[in-house]
Amino acid sequence: MNNYYTYSKKVFTFILIIYFSFGSKVFGSELDTLFDHLKNAQDPIIAKEFENQIWKFWINDSSNENNRLKMKKGISLIQKGKLDEALKLFTSLSTLDPNWAEPLNKIATIRYLQGDFYGSIRDIQLTLKLEPRHFGAIAGLAQINFALGKYKDSLKNLDYAISIYPYIRIRNLRPALLKMIKKSEI
Repeated sequence: MNNYYTYSKKVFTFILIIYFSFGSKVFGSELDTLFDHLKNAQDPIIAKEFENQIWKFWINDSSNENNRLKMKKGISLIQKGKLDEALKLFTSLSTLDPNWAEPLNKIATIRYLQGDFYGSIRDIQLTLKLEPRHFGAIAGLAQINFALGKYKDSLKNLDYAISIYPYIRIRNLRPALLKMIKKSEI
């Protein structure tokens, strides 16, 4: 009995040393945990909370505080309709912090709003190279493919987004997409 207790204590101590030495890289990151909770949320209200936390993480995932402030300024510029100014800011941010996916996603969003669908697709692809689970970028790609009449591609994008975030609002597009695919096959 005493040997079992000593052994258990040593194993527990070893696990703590590993955890504090390597942190979340061994046991999964905070973002991975949020994605797990998002995927397994039991209702849309709970899922929305995890979505908000993921967006907060993405928006603040810069290597420094100055870039995070620029991100917030760029978001404000988009909200004010100053798309060209926001585009310049996010382009600069994507160069300053090349491993940060969110400036590229914001560039893709601006290009979409400006009607540059193919430019937006290019920037979505760059976003997804850095963050393959970026449901916002994937949903944007689904919308673009829908607008371009690429209904099967749009459905694939939509289903991928739903596999990451089952309660994503764009899921409501699925019945219309299926109808459009059926019509196009007749």
